[in-house]
Amino acid sequence: MVTIALGDILAGTMGFFEKRRQRKAQQTYELALARWQQEDAELRTMVDEATRFDGLTNGVSLQLHEGERVFFVLQGAALIEPRRERGHYQGGYSGFSFRVAKGVRYHVGGTRGTYVQGAEVPTPIDTGTVTITNQRVVFQGSKQAREWAFSKLLGHEDHAEAPWTALPVSNRQKVSGFLYDGEHAPIIRFRLALALAHFNNTTADFAAHIQSELTEHQASRPSSPTAPAT
Repeated sequence: MVTIALGDILAGTMGFFEKRRQRKAQQTYELALARWQQEDAELRTMVDEATRFDGLTNGVSLQLHEGERVFFVLQGAALIEPRRERGHYQGGYSGFSFRVAKGVRYHVGGTRGTYVQGAEVPTPIDTGTVTITNQRVVFQGSKQAREWAFSKLLGHEDHAEAPWTALPVSNRQKVSGFLYDGEHAPIIRFRLALALAHFNNTTADFAAHIQSELTEHQASRPSSPTAPAT
């Protein structure tokens, strides 16, 4: 007859759970490290481009201005402009009806209320090519064409949910922009910021900012889980 001590059973059970905890901790670490390494590589590329890349002058269909250099070309982008949604009536009164004969009812009163216009929402209206230069952003589509000159740019706002970038300019009342896929979002936004830095002669400050982000990121490298002493 073989007798197994309770202590041995507990030790075996604890050892099983401890090994499972270690495996999960290692898996979590490896996933976090992979994300960190990807972000680190992207930031290193951005630092290099911020200090070295100053645009291209060939390989694009856009007619360039004097001194204009191309920072990014994206096929399959969508032009975004505000379009008003359907309106509705608010505060109306339906009135009432009564029976005057078999199968016949008479309606009295009622009003449709006040008509409320629909809200303006950003809407894709065409698909084409977006070219980012050190002077402007240009959309060339099958139906529409738009230009956002940096000299008239009031700012720009990146929207994560779509994703798309709004480009308000002083010579256009309504804010428009362009839509792109999530895969290209980081490089599009970086190249646009770099192009604006070249336009504003602030490339040194921009490169220093990216370098500081890289330094901060490197300090956040995930730590490997430490196995308990046996």
